[in-house]
Amino acid sequence: MFALALSLALAQAPHADTATFITRLGTDTIAIEHFSYDGRVLDGVSVTRSPNVSVHRYRAVFGAVGVDSLTLAEGPAGRPARQVTTYRYTDDSVVTEGRRDTTTHRESAAVHGRPLPFAPDVLGPWEVALQGALRAADPQLTLLNGSETIRYAVHRIGGDSLHLAIANGDFGPLYAQMNSAGQLRFLDLRATTDKFLAERVSGLDVDSMTAVFAARELAGKGLGNLSPRDTTRATVGGAHVQIDYGRPMRRGRVIFGNVVPWDTVWRTGANQATQLITDKDLVVGGTTVPAGTYSLFTIPSANGWLLIINRQHGQWGTDYDAKQDLARIPMRTTRAAVPLERLTISIYAPTLSIAWDRALAAVQVKAR
Repeated sequence: MFALALSLALAQAPHADTATFITRLGTDTIAIEHFSYDGRVLDGVSVTRSPNVSVHRYRAVFGAVGVDSLTLAEGPAGRPARQVTTYRYTDDSVVTEGRRDTTTHRESAAVHGRPLPFAPDVLGPWEVALQGALRAADPQLTLLNGSETIRYAVHRIGGDSLHLAIANGDFGPLYAQMNSAGQLRFLDLRATTDKFLAERVSGLDVDSMTAVFAARELAGKGLGNLSPRDTTRATVGGAHVQIDYGRPMRRGRVIFGNVVPWDTVWRTGANQATQLITDKDLVVGGTTVPAGTYSLFTIPSANGWLLIINRQHGQWGTDYDAKQDLARIPMRTTRAAVPLERLTISIYAPTLSIAWDRALAAVQVKAR
């Protein structure tokens, strides 16, 4: 997951707010969090499970015009923090100091509005930010990404439901809902590449759950990487072929037409772009593919799939440049009787296949 930053407006609440959130990816719990906020100090702890159980403790202090400082400490469950990052603000700048082991790094950036850094699955800052943003005539959330700021426009879409849109569409849209007391009920990232849903809950003890997660990990039953990298290798008529890709899991979800929308370019995996490498020329679905390295994308459709072979490679999976396409090749599709839990790409000459959930798409591949 990447670090973002959120503009937090000072919310003067008459009573201290305490909240507990659970964040899920499909049916799997991937994080839990508890925070309290009294109008001046926001204290919270977020426990994430992937790739390892990690505890993130944060404390933000607010003054008359906004946030003055934020400290974030991160480390394994039950152990001292390995990294501590502190942000100190003025009206036109932020100074960031990061300490990891014996190394300290300090940098400053010229930014306005006192935007605060956070991870997308840390919910305390989201609640406070939305409370402040909704008091404005033109509600916006400002995020700090490195030394630059980006903005979400906040739109009401009925009742207390909110739609958060960013102009370049890079990380969005997001959906949220506030209750009658102005407290965050849920934050929905399922339309983003993260696919998370965070919901406010009661009766959950974060310390006890952290101990359970740590014990599972110690027993070899931790959550691990959400989409581990894998490589398919095959020899096709003397050509050595490999496909390197991230392997997301179904986790109880309907994949195609839901997690993966119909009729849109899909990275065909997770995280970094899926790569095809061949040391000799191939013929894929009747199209010649010269020896080299390529990215693979697909456009799944209810009426059939297209395989996209793209000359760009080594990039993040959502970085797709249609101008780099070598070919778009129709694939044969069938429906599996039993859903497949993890995305699987296979090459068994003369077939390259992509299978996940109940979908199976295939195309002929042979040496030229």
